[in-house]
Amino acid sequence: MGPAGKGRDTRHWKTSPGPIHVAGRRLWRGLGLRPRLLMAFLLVALIPMGLLFMLQYHHTRSLTLSFAEVGLERVAQVQQRRLNVELGRMFDHMDLVASRTQMRLSLRAYTRTGEDAHRQLIERILQDAIDPIVMLDGAWIRDARGHLVTGVNHDGGLDEPDIQPPLHEGSQGRLDVYWPEGDTPMIWVSGPLELDGEEIGSVHLLMRLDDLKAVLEDFPYEELGGKTLLLLEEPGRKPALIGGGQQTDLFLCEQRRDFPLASGGGPIRVCDYLMVVLPLDHVPGEVLVYASLDALKAALREQTRFMLWSVLFMLMLGLLMAIAFTRMISRPVTMLTRATRALRKHRGDVLVREPFWGEFTELARSFNQAAGIITRRTHDLSRELEARRHAQHQLTELANTDALTGLVNRRRFMEILESRMEESREMGGSLTLLYLDLDGFKPVNDQLGHDAGDIVLQVVAERLRYLVRGEDIAARLGGDEFALLLADDNGDRHADPRRLARRAEEQLSLPIEVKGRLVKVGCSVGVATTRPEDKPQDVLNRADEAMYQVKRSRRERG
Repeated sequence: MGPAGKGRDTRHWKTSPGPIHVAGRRLWRGLGLRPRLLMAFLLVALIPMGLLFMLQYHHTRSLTLSFAEVGLERVAQVQQRRLNVELGRMFDHMDLVASRTQMRLSLRAYTRTGEDAHRQLIERILQDAIDPIVMLDGAWIRDARGHLVTGVNHDGGLDEPDIQPPLHEGSQGRLDVYWPEGDTPMIWVSGPLELDGEEIGSVHLLMRLDDLKAVLEDFPYEELGGKTLLLLEEPGRKPALIGGGQQTDLFLCEQRRDFPLASGGGPIRVCDYLMVVLPLDHVPGEVLVYASLDALKAALREQTRFMLWSVLFMLMLGLLMAIAFTRMISRPVTMLTRATRALRKHRGDVLVREPFWGEFTELARSFNQAAGIITRRTHDLSRELEARRHAQHQLTELANTDALTGLVNRRRFMEILESRMEESREMGGSLTLLYLDLDGFKPVNDQLGHDAGDIVLQVVAERLRYLVRGEDIAARLGGDEFALLLADDNGDRHADPRRLARRAEEQLSLPIEVKGRLVKVGCSVGVATTRPEDKPQDVLNRADEAMYQVKRSRRERG
């Protein structure tokens, strides 16, 4: 009996909630939306963020060295490519100097005759070629037998006696290291000089290493105690170290000799440093890039502190966002109200871009669709109005412009001439009119076709545009007849219209390339000045008559 009763008490204890459980359920049921959202945000966002921080910390600590090795190797490859590009530019400078045809002609003439005038011409050509190249110290020329012909340095003087460029053999350019006494190494860039398929000599440029040093100094991992060093080797000499001189640099260069297989083989550890060595393409030497492991560890500690402060900041920010989240429930209604007010005021592109929830999503989508229809119709109307204005502008341009040349046509020119003559009479001044008629234009049309004639007229129009300035007007009157109306407020530029007429004749007489042929047309220019009693046609007729007088006088002289 006792045991049975004791069992019933146990079942009653398991099924009946205690007072703490009841109080908890009541508290949970009594929570409103705001505390529930706050708790959900803390569980969903803040706890995973703390776990992510721990995982990220251990992951970063384990992979920092690997990332540093990969990054250092990529930097080394970039520095290698940049140094190879700079060395390649030296060959480009050599090709640029060697491409001077007159220099090669003068070299062949000097080789055959020995006349000093040819040598002096070579010096001037060399000087003109090397002056724009700042990194170029000098240029020298040898003949086909290897004898030194001449040379100049960057300041224009002849080469010094103790500087002898290396002998060049073969048809390809090459680089040689030059070691001046007590100075930084320099580079000899040598290449053949050919003329009509015959090798007539060689050109030798002495280049400074300023650009190479700039590449070495441009190192992205300086905060990690890293550098880029350049080792230039020469048979029988100690390798030259460029880009450094500190004790660490010298130590790593010495250690480099103990790793003969390191060149191009990836990062290696030397004491407390990571080092990558890669070969160069154009010159015997290597590029050495290193970073300090102590600096990497210090950077990891700094990164860890930054991550910790970032997580703390995100925790505080998340807490503030959680508190403010419940206040954002009313935001959809506010945004829709503002958008409706903006649409009522005819503002364009009114859209509700905030992501909503529940029924507000469908409401926002319906509003955006309706607003889009209204906006599109408004834009269509605006485009139609703009198209009409553009068409009206095009019609005006077509009515006032010659379609072939783009110059003012005869009708518009006469209107401008009449208007400016009225202004000139009121001001007590005068205008100058130049009437131009092309000479030799008809044979171009007859022999090459009307499309060639159109090209000639377009080129003539472009040259006339170059001649006019300010408020001057250039016009095509028809056929091969043009006119220039000179404003009377251009200062001294058109003080002498005859001079402008001569310039027009000179410019229009220059050859014009048409269909692969050079054609030449001339022009006759007549000059007339307006009188107070003139009408537009009167001054145009006088300029036309003056132009024909020029034609008749040329025919009589011819």
